[in-house]
Amino acid sequence: MSDARKPYKAICFDLDGTLLPMNIDKFLSDYYKGIGVFAGKSGLNAAKFIEALDSGVKAMMVHEDNKTNHDVFWEAFFEVYPESRERAHDVATEFYETDFDHIGDDVVPNPFVAKTIELLKEKAYPLVLTTMPMFPKRAVEKRLGWAGVDPDVFMHMTSYENSTSIKPKLTYYQENLDLLGLSGQDVLMVGNNTLEDLAFCKLGADAYLVTDCLLDPIDFDIDSVKHGSFEDFYSWVKGLPDHESAGL
Repeated sequence: MSDARKPYKAICFDLDGTLLPMNIDKFLSDYYKGIGVFAGKSGLNAAKFIEALDSGVKAMMVHEDNKTNHDVFWEAFFEVYPESRERAHDVATEFYETDFDHIGDDVVPNPFVAKTIELLKEKAYPLVLTTMPMFPKRAVEKRLGWAGVDPDVFMHMTSYENSTSIKPKLTYYQENLDLLGLSGQDVLMVGNNTLEDLAFCKLGADAYLVTDCLLDPIDFDIDSVKHGSFEDFYSWVKGLPDHESAGL
């Protein structure tokens, strides 16, 4: 395992479990419950709404066309819930502006996250948020807020509006490389999931595996990559050369 401090041309971050400490199963349970209750209070059939939501999520996971995840989600959603199309879309939008906030009420930000992002800004590194693009941009921005991170620090953030694939598909990572005009060897991927985040390494990306909320569905040998807590990562970032001084 190399521990070289090379001047990456971009540093990509996962969100949930990496920048944002969380139990993903609890988050998803609270999310489904919250949006279902909100839909019911808004006059929609809550059970049907959740069924349609689940159908849309599954469609995003399997589609192989060039449609955005947004379009795939809503096409599948309305196949299950064809009534009140405009209202259903508006209710979802309203949820992310209101009750979605409360899902993060118990989140305790890791202070080393904000410190690391600030340090990388001082070192002038281009930052990219490569989060699972199955949520709208607004939900991504809200979760960054829970983590104590300003969305504006990222030159690009993936969401269901601007992505046509999901993790761990290589098409997702290649799409981001193409947008950045970079190759995998130019990039450091920082994540907590050995399957979803380390898939980027198959395109040549370097990786730092954050272990505070580690997810290891593939029984990965974490000693084969750089890894540690976010506090450890902060210390590691201190040794990175400045991006501009490297002439990039």
